[in-house]
Amino acid sequence: MSAVFDSASRIVSDMRMTDIDTCPPQAKLGYHRSPPSFSYKAREFLQKMALNPDSAHYRVTTKLGAYLFLDRIGVPHAEVYGLLRGIDGLTPRHVRRPVVLKPLDGCSAAGVMVLRPQDGGWYDTLAQRHWDFDDIVARARAAMVKRGLPDVWLLEEPLVADGGVPDDLKFYTFQGDIALVLQRRSRPGSSRPLASYRWFDADWEPVETGKHPEKIDTALEPPEQRDALADLALKVSEASPYAFTRVDTFATDRGPRVGEVNAWVGGYDHFSQEWDLRLGAAWEAAELRVPARVRPIPQSVPEGGYPLPWWRF
Repeated sequence: MSAVFDSASRIVSDMRMTDIDTCPPQAKLGYHRSPPSFSYKAREFLQKMALNPDSAHYRVTTKLGAYLFLDRIGVPHAEVYGLLRGIDGLTPRHVRRPVVLKPLDGCSAAGVMVLRPQDGGWYDTLAQRHWDFDDIVARARAAMVKRGLPDVWLLEEPLVADGGVPDDLKFYTFQGDIALVLQRRSRPGSSRPLASYRWFDADWEPVETGKHPEKIDTALEPPEQRDALADLALKVSEASPYAFTRVDTFATDRGPRVGEVNAWVGGYDHFSQEWDLRLGAAWEAAELRVPARVRPIPQSVPEGGYPLPWWRF
């Protein structure tokens, strides 16, 4: 475990509550009665993002903005094939080769299909089902309705390991330090993929964090490329414009790849008190190490300004 994260943990364990009633009135302004927490810092970040929705500072968290950022720092990711404005514009030629079809603005694998042509239709490796073309369009429309997703779709290279979808290793990083790793394995579900999870600390020791307790699978083991994945995550973290960065990685047949870069996570308030405080302390310590200058992502990128090598809609 990194020295910085370890020291942040000690800060939390040594914290004592100040008797605020003994302080002068002016010292009480902005005072927090509790140590920094991950849930508090995540809410703070989301509030700042909501107040500045057009700021270039937050575009690294968009799918195409993240890919441009990864290109700049030399980190491999899935090749982008195209951007589709409206699922009704999808044609069989767009899926004539193996391709991932996903919402440009989505999460938790909602609406994602990993398709390859097979027997006159398409096999979805994620759902482990065979679809015809109408099925693909119908599933995309259903995901939009259920999740309220915009009708903009990304088509990109499938990330494959041994003929299937590799596990997603999500690194919780703080400016060059790894605090947690969440291993996620997808399995078929009736309407969208389900998942099993396992948490590890920076030394790859299993830990309990209080999040996803009913979905933990102790049989999950990190892939052989785990150290290479960690190196990629650290490279992204050190260059990130954010104190906290979750880096999603995959061990593929073509080597380690980064899938997404996120500055916040869903269910940020589901951690146990211990991990909420430990991650919060790591976040505040990392704020002192955020790069002073980061080249901004152009405003056009989330709307399709990323260079698309196959086709452009």
